[in-house]
Amino acid sequence: MKALAILLLLTAPAWAHKPSDAHLSLDVHGDRVTGRLDIAVRDLEGALSIDDGDGQITWGELQAAAPRITTYIEQRVAIAADGTPCTLDLGTAKLVDLSDGAYWAVPVSAACTRTPHTFDVTYQLLFDLDAQHRGLVHVDGQTVIMRDGAPVHIQLGAGTSILSFVRYGIWHIWMGLDHVLFLVCLILPSVWKRDSLRKAGREVFEIVTAFTLAHSITLVISAVGLLRFPSRYVETAIALSVVAAALNNVVRAVDARWAVAFSLGLLHGFGFSSVLIDLGLPSHELIGALLGFNAGVELGQAAIVIALLSFLFLMRRTLAYQALLWAGSSTVALIATVWSYQRWVA
Repeated sequence: MKALAILLLLTAPAWAHKPSDAHLSLDVHGDRVTGRLDIAVRDLEGALSIDDGDGQITWGELQAAAPRITTYIEQRVAIAADGTPCTLDLGTAKLVDLSDGAYWAVPVSAACTRTPHTFDVTYQLLFDLDAQHRGLVHVDGQTVIMRDGAPVHIQLGAGTSILSFVRYGIWHIWMGLDHVLFLVCLILPSVWKRDSLRKAGREVFEIVTAFTLAHSITLVISAVGLLRFPSRYVETAIALSVVAAALNNVVRAVDARWAVAFSLGLLHGFGFSSVLIDLGLPSHELIGALLGFNAGVELGQAAIVIALLSFLFLMRRTLAYQALLWAGSSTVALIATVWSYQRWVA
């Protein structure tokens, strides 16, 4: 029963999509702050139950819910200039289409008591519903990523911190269950009948290097705009890559798992790039963010691999390892198949 509950949890729609985003863009004009807040319509539905039950959210339903949406935002978003709260005012919203669907776009203005040098932004939308939600605050040429409801202190004119993107890359790979399961499935057989951790480690190094090279190539190509695909196709393909990696452990169609890691890793690079593309970074920030994010992904990935390899090598001669290899891979293939369907029809 517990295993079934876990399976149902992992195949729930919350795991089937890329993390939700909202964008708060602000411009400073003396003691006046103007901008716009974009929130995905699907996220507002999850928070406020806007749909009347027919599965289609109409403009009329959004207009009827507008007072509730305004209240929801006012209770969870606040701005302070140099430690003094600013008076936040929301304008008349409209719908805009971003890369992953329709967004409720609300004009934002704030009256502050002085020309600010620092901002304290409080953003608490949706975190109670989606732990992977991101609030993306764009202000004065820098981007700050909000991953929880804690206020963030922003020094105007400081620019975007590359270190923040390193941390974000680590967080993204650790929270990206599809990427983690893909790696796990590739590494699982590496300790099979190995009498030396060094030999197992050599094979894992080949796999991880191939995966790193592949996703780094497509991450760069896509992030700079040379080649991009719709999010729906990319996310579905990533789920199918997890299916393929898991099934390869069961049927052993390809022995060279580094080749599997490289070929399918190309798909994961497009998924990583969508994280940066959706940030809406200006061109002068993109290179630093790209380098920092990719470095974070590699660091997070390395931590997972080191811990996993040590654990698997210790249990390689046990029945538990056999169960993990065969039954575990089959379960992952089933979960990822459900993900691919959910992502395609979403």
